[in-house]
Amino acid sequence: MKNSIRIFGMIFLILTLALTACSQQSEPAATKEGGGQATPDASVNPSALKIATLSQGSSWYVYGATMAEMFREHVEGIKSVDVLPYSGGLGNVKIVSQGEAELGLTFSVNNRWAADGNVAYEEKVDNIRALVGGLDDYYVGIIMTNDFIKKHNVTSLADIKEKKLPVRLLTINVGSQGEFAARQVFEAYGLTYDDLKSFGGSVNHTSFEVVKSSIKDNKADMFIQVMTKGHPSFTEIALQSPVTFMSIEDENAEKLKKYGNLRAVLPANVYAGQTQEVQTIGFQTSLVANASLSEELAYQITKTLVEKKDQLIAGHNALSAFDPEKGIQPDVYGGIELHPGAAKYYKEKGWLK
Repeated sequence: MKNSIRIFGMIFLILTLALTACSQQSEPAATKEGGGQATPDASVNPSALKIATLSQGSSWYVYGATMAEMFREHVEGIKSVDVLPYSGGLGNVKIVSQGEAELGLTFSVNNRWAADGNVAYEEKVDNIRALVGGLDDYYVGIIMTNDFIKKHNVTSLADIKEKKLPVRLLTINVGSQGEFAARQVFEAYGLTYDDLKSFGGSVNHTSFEVVKSSIKDNKADMFIQVMTKGHPSFTEIALQSPVTFMSIEDENAEKLKKYGNLRAVLPANVYAGQTQEVQTIGFQTSLVANASLSEELAYQITKTLVEKKDQLIAGHNALSAFDPEKGIQPDVYGGIELHPGAAKYYKEKGWLK
């Protein structure tokens, strides 16, 4: 009997201690209605940041790695920065807006589409903010084989519609940045993919490797994709196949401004055989943040990128195009809201009223 009482007492003591411990634990994080962790308070300064970029080995991944090093070195309180090899501009908007990363690299056109809730986004994205814009220059590259041009006496993209030319078009996968650009370019000229097929042509969405081999083997006539100066795939195509970089006339470039595209001029002699400058459209890379990022942290990040520009450029030569003052123009970063912390810094510099 005494043993039974002793055992019962021990069990009671253990349960009492367990309940006391539970009552002393902190309250769980608040959740949104329907589940999911709530958006963190804007006053919080995380010591560990995540920046969404693109696949390892890409220019954007190098940009992100360079920025991560700069933030750890120059921004007080930052202990670590994870560089996420995610899906690029289109996907990074969603990743940052959903709080999976505090920072992300995007294109100015993506920011415009997100703000307007069109093209790649079914609804408006209103919780991303711009920190810096105009980090580099991207162009919409449009190449056509010289054999096709000579055969059909092509002088303009407008000839495709006027002459109902059976052009065999290649783009990268559907829903990619370049494929959206291709659709928009044809829209400006009053064309659709179905129109090209009705003329006896074709439209195929594939990989860079297939594009290069198809043009080389005369299985394709035209390729549209976003590019930087010296883009490796365009460089290889121009070296192995006689092609022409096609221009977009002013009246058609004007139609593309509604999507956030800007007039861009590819200088002469960037690629083999490209002896003249090319009038096309383009956009720039920008760094965006979730709206919940604290004002002080956004201020310090922006200040670091602007005032340590030389260190940024040392990470990747394409960033030599970065003009911080020009980068705060709404059309350069896509017209979303500037983060208050970034705006504070730009006002101190006298660049923003």
